[in-house]
Amino acid sequence: MTWIKENYFLSFFVAGSIAFIMFIIISKSFSTDESLHINIEQGDSLWELAQEYGVNEDKKVWIDKVIAMNNLKDGHIKAGEMLKIPADEKSYHFDNETELAGDTK
Repeated sequence: MTWIKENYFLSFFVAGSIAFIMFIIISKSFSTDESLHINIEQGDSLWELAQEYGVNEDKKVWIDKVIAMNNLKDGHIKAGEMLKIPADEKSYHFDNETELAGDTK
């Protein structure tokens, strides 16, 4: 305990560093990734993917985003490619209500 009293500046530095690292770890766990990676299968098209993944926005806008994110020259994709697509924005709502099995809302 006397070491801490004698080196209080170092103690504050270590405690602050630990708090900062914990803050970074916690903030990363609640951040949402802005993109997903999907594997293109035979017969897939950007229009079909827009209907499946881009449900909250105009299909043409979604396709333009995908083309820009993947540096595609045009809208052609090939089976076996890995494609980065925009993820739906997710919001976290913490509900503190108690739910019982079998309850319906």
